Amino acid sequence: MAKEIGKLSLTISPDALRSIIESGRLLELADTLATEAAAQISAQLVDQVATSAVKGDLKNGATAGVSFIFDGGDFGTVPPRPHWGVVNLEGFRGGALRRVAGAAAGGVAGE
Repeated sequence: MAKEIGKLSLTISPDALRSIIESGRLLELADTLATEAAAQISAQLVDQVATSAVKGDLKNGATAGVSFIFDGGDFGTVPPRPHWGVVNLEGFRGGALRRVAGAAAGGVAGE
């Protein structure tokens, strides 16, 4: 039997969800939440493990948290991600850490 290693929960307020559905942006919200949450969780876990490794203490496991906002027509995280003018942010998303880890483990970078 598989052991549970963690839990993830998301709560969206009814008013916000209703507004998003009415504006036809539900799929955009789902994609953005998944992408932004993955990036935040990866960054927080790596930071906590690195900090613990430096201190020689990994006894407490790890935690990660993320909150989402609707800011000026853009779904984002708290604190909001930086806006850098005309840049394709997709190049910074999509599991760069996974690609690096896969390459380090003997895979091919970019897979």
